[in-house]
Amino acid sequence: MAHHPEREVWRSAARGPWLPPAPPVLDLITPHLDHAGPGPAVTDPDGVLSYAELRRLTLGVAASLRALGVSPGEPVVVRTRLSRWAVPAMLGVLYAGAHYVPVDTAFPSGRQTAVINASGARFAVTEPGDTGGPSAWGAGRPPTVVEVGAHRGPAVGGSPDRPGPEAPAYCLYTSGSSGRPKGVLVSHAALGYSTAARIAHYREAPGVYLLCSSISFDSSVAGIYWTLATGGHLVIPSADPLDTGAVAAAAHARRASHLLTLPSLYDALLDSADAGALDSLRTVIVAGETCPPHLVRRHFAGLPDTALSNEYGPTECTVWALAHRCAPADGQRDSVPIGRPVPGTEIGLVPGGPGGGGTGELWVRGPGVALGYAAETDAGTPFAGDGARRTYRTGDLVRFDEQGDAHFAGRADGQLKLAGMRIELSEIEHLVREHTGASAAALGVAAGAVGPPRLMAFLVRPAVGLRSVDLHAALRRRLPRAAVPRSVHTLERLPTLPNGKLDRAALDRMAVERLGPAGRSAE
Repeated sequence: MAHHPEREVWRSAARGPWLPPAPPVLDLITPHLDHAGPGPAVTDPDGVLSYAELRRLTLGVAASLRALGVSPGEPVVVRTRLSRWAVPAMLGVLYAGAHYVPVDTAFPSGRQTAVINASGARFAVTEPGDTGGPSAWGAGRPPTVVEVGAHRGPAVGGSPDRPGPEAPAYCLYTSGSSGRPKGVLVSHAALGYSTAARIAHYREAPGVYLLCSSISFDSSVAGIYWTLATGGHLVIPSADPLDTGAVAAAAHARRASHLLTLPSLYDALLDSADAGALDSLRTVIVAGETCPPHLVRRHFAGLPDTALSNEYGPTECTVWALAHRCAPADGQRDSVPIGRPVPGTEIGLVPGGPGGGGTGELWVRGPGVALGYAAETDAGTPFAGDGARRTYRTGDLVRFDEQGDAHFAGRADGQLKLAGMRIELSEIEHLVREHTGASAAALGVAAGAVGPPRLMAFLVRPAVGLRSVDLHAALRRRLPRAAVPRSVHTLERLPTLPNGKLDRAALDRMAVERLGPAGRSAE
């Protein structure tokens, strides 16, 4: 990070509202567990855990791990579905003084094995009755398994040596769609800060929060700890976060107040929900992907009294770093802002980004920045500093508008170069969608044996009567020739990763398959 002087990056920094030092995350949750009552804490389609039951199961997991000799700060795999059992498993690891590595059993077995092996964990926590078996753990010695609810002895609260604020709380492995999985280590202090900032930022605490994120996806962290730190009720509509029908049904049946999901899934939810099913929602948060303006229009058309926020934040910043409360006017803009720094966070730009115009690479500084990567060496690290001054270089490009709101402008290291020109996929996809009326649009990149790579557009439910020749003509008026997709293909749905994000590798494979003879695309 030394090749850009700190003084230059932070010369015109933007700072979020002041936030007093936040306690570690267990200090936020423990009061609600210690005064546990019969009220619901976590509900899934198969059952309910009251706060009293959550406390009992949490302390039981912690006692079992301590009895096995878990060391302070060591990794413990939490291998479960998206279910009510995942929550006491995670909390139990924290109360034992260790840090957890979430592994969603809905993920492909190869992905599960890669994360488990990378973690080097000696212990794992699973759902009741699930020991995994040899096939679940891959090569090498399998971890010793603790099942949630199996502890029968006395459960002692807390930890003899309460984890320090800089001790790791969890290690979340990034999607790994290319290359080896990379573990992001987040401290107790960062998790406590991120939760406290969320409580300060949003006007209403989540009374009933719909948890619609895989446990291996960092937005689950936001929902779990925000809700439990305010005594709310976590509702898991389905073990499948992509089941929008189940989400709509749970929202209606449970009178849900809060929801955080991907923009593409929220779009699908608005399609599948019956009239009135979502009316109880007070706050909807979209994050993890670019929020398109049309989604803002759809939201306010259907839920005019429900707040909509667009959040931005890499896993390395404990879920979020910027947020924007949307207004109906955002639906008419070219892009929806990712907003301004959240309480206690500071952002700076490395000037001179591609395209100029005030675009620069985003750096984030504050108590929410992760400890770093598991098994990381100092060479080439995007992290610097420590404590509340820790800095992370995101690799994302950002520009500020006249109101001082930040807009996502792509990746500094993820652009294509075609015909000598830099190409930003998100910009092209936005234009394709606007011109086709499609409910979703994405590009695949086909690298044929002959000639340069080719762009192909994949659409879901385009406007009736769409002609590719008309799309090409419209895009040529707005884009360089090299940035215009060579062909257009219709799909029932875009391919996604298990966490719901767009699977760009699958799109690229589909694009290659559609290359005709001699590298010509087949319409």
